[in-house]
Amino acid sequence: IILKLFGMDDDFNKLATMSESEFLDFVEKFYEKNCNSFTFPGLDLDKKQKLVTEIFTRIRPGSFNSNSINICLKTLKLLTREREGLDAITGSSVLEPLQKLAGLECSKVDVGPIGLENVIEAEKCMSNLIYMSPCVQKFYSVSGVADAITQRIKETIKLHSDIQFYDMRILFLLTALNPDIRQRVREKFHGLSYLFEIINQIMRNRETIASADANITLSNADIDYLIEILKTLFNLTVDLPNITHSYALQEEEEEAHLMRLVSILRELLLCMGPNSEKQFELQNHIINLLTNMPKTCFEELLTPVNNDENEDSDYEYEGKNMEAINIVLQFLDYRITKYEESNGTQDALLPVLQLLIIMCQSNRNIRKFCRRHILPPLREEIMYLPTEGQKLRNKLTRMMTNPNSELKTFSAKLLFVLCKENVDRLIKYTGYGNAAGWLYDFGLVGPSHNTNKDLYSSESEDSDTEIYKRLRDQINPVTGKHDSVKRDDPMAGWSDASKEAEAQRLAEIMQRVMDLGVIQPATIGPDGKPVVIDNMQQFRELVESSKKTELPPSESSDDELSENEKASTTTK
Repeated sequence: IILKLFGMDDDFNKLATMSESEFLDFVEKFYEKNCNSFTFPGLDLDKKQKLVTEIFTRIRPGSFNSNSINICLKTLKLLTREREGLDAITGSSVLEPLQKLAGLECSKVDVGPIGLENVIEAEKCMSNLIYMSPCVQKFYSVSGVADAITQRIKETIKLHSDIQFYDMRILFLLTALNPDIRQRVREKFHGLSYLFEIINQIMRNRETIASADANITLSNADIDYLIEILKTLFNLTVDLPNITHSYALQEEEEEAHLMRLVSILRELLLCMGPNSEKQFELQNHIINLLTNMPKTCFEELLTPVNNDENEDSDYEYEGKNMEAINIVLQFLDYRITKYEESNGTQDALLPVLQLLIIMCQSNRNIRKFCRRHILPPLREEIMYLPTEGQKLRNKLTRMMTNPNSELKTFSAKLLFVLCKENVDRLIKYTGYGNAAGWLYDFGLVGPSHNTNKDLYSSESEDSDTEIYKRLRDQINPVTGKHDSVKRDDPMAGWSDASKEAEAQRLAEIMQRVMDLGVIQPATIGPDGKPVVIDNMQQFRELVESSKKTELPPSESSDDELSENEKASTTTK
């Protein structure tokens, strides 16, 4: 309808016979009318093919001036926004000239391209095409585009900022889609080292205009470029053979590279953005990349405290500057708040939870610092439910009952690690009601639940406050809250014979409802999973044996909540 309205429908059949001025006039009108469109329902595949073919027939060297080529490339960019029919209009006759216009021919990398606007438009077209079309991905994977970009970024200082940005975006897309390219960029072209140097160069440039006592402030353009670099680094490190969280690195050179990267990321975490949203966006990508790092590298996030400087005590712990870790905790707080306020997606929360779990498991100082901020010794907090409030402990406890299984698991796991994987201590801070589901899911209710005790030091890391000691016996272990209502003992004044008779009566009632299938008693087996009890006699025997069992004391003097294992009942 739009094409007919502006008299352009019939012109598609005349494209090949138009003069240069007529063709450019047609292209300019098409671009003006469609520059804000992302789909073209009135433009069939035949018309698209005619337009694209004619564009690349006419923009051969020496045929059009720079401005004419630019409007042709902008028009092509519009067509690359729509996935439908894209493969049919983008053969080698289109992709090869685009690569050449972008200055990314493998045999001739153009570091100082002439016609800057045309280079940028060609790269925009290539970005869209790589993202949209598997066929284009394959073509540019073997045509040397990634090789050319890695050659060109060595001279990144000489490049225009827009070319730097789109070079990195194309490299990100290609490394995301092709493992072979990741390996080639990493090993043949030493891409990690060059990307490290670019990040350092950006920070150095901003450092020269920052005051001596202020953090580096990055511009919007800096952050956009850095994000593309961080995304590319994520691709380059995601599948390194030695980069697992379970095994130590084998290659010293590789380990040195990654430790240097973590050190650079620490400096980047400390940088400021033009506004909080932009700063959080940068931090999000830094955290994503840190999840790829092995456990041996997280010490690089900490730096020794300089006693000559006035360090903020909130960021200092056992002689280490923990400012980077504090920023990660602030980011977690921000993400949970956004999730709760707007019912956000789990993708925004899982990486930072995963990172904190890995760091706290692998580094004692990081774990103790995070514990101090997330699970400080309980004081007036015991007067409220663990889920009430806006502190990190409250927010993470709320997440433990989230319907999303991954969020529930990661949140509970972080708190569990901060408790040195001690179930009694976890229940102390969250209440058994909030922790029960997760503990059952992972078989952590039985007597063998401290399976990773050797990973943590045996020393106590905190002590109970006077308030907690005074009110400990009045805390409901299920809710984790102080129970202010004083309840009288319902069996006060009963004789032993009366108590025994009442117990026998209750046992007979339980046996009847068991026979009717109303309830099914269970106990906790050695693996922490429920085990069905067949009759009341078995139930009595288990209760008696549990009374005789002497459980080992908990790790810390402040965690004396462990009780004899009791049989439990579950309703069918």
